[in-house]
Amino acid sequence: MLQGTGALGRLLLVDLIGSVAWFPIWWYTTGIKKMIQFCIDGLRYRVRQYAFAIWIKNFFVPMYGQYDWQGRAVSIFMRFVVIVGRGIALVAEAIIYVFLVFCWAVIPPFAFILALQNILSGTFTSRLPTL
Repeated sequence: MLQGTGALGRLLLVDLIGSVAWFPIWWYTTGIKKMIQFCIDGLRYRVRQYAFAIWIKNFFVPMYGQYDWQGRAVSIFMRFVVIVGRGIALVAEAIIYVFLVFCWAVIPPFAFILALQNILSGTFTSRLPTL
């Protein structure tokens, strides 16, 4: 029976409390590193999907084999529009990824401060339903 009590004590003291104490350290070291790597991998994937190198390489190649000046003009204009549009989309996605990393860093302390403020102000108990 002593082993069961020791296992329960270990669970409560080491595993549970240790996990709660270790969480902020993990969140701002390994966790944020993994989140930044996720964002970088996502941007690299999007750059490959947008295929900027192929669009730039074929910038002056006429589309659909139209080698007259009108075909070349339309091809250049359309490729320019597509490259600019994909560039804008890539910048927007990069901004979203930066916002995700910012939220990863800011939300836990903000939530902790709000919870602490709520507990200390006493409004937490006043919102409980009465029977």
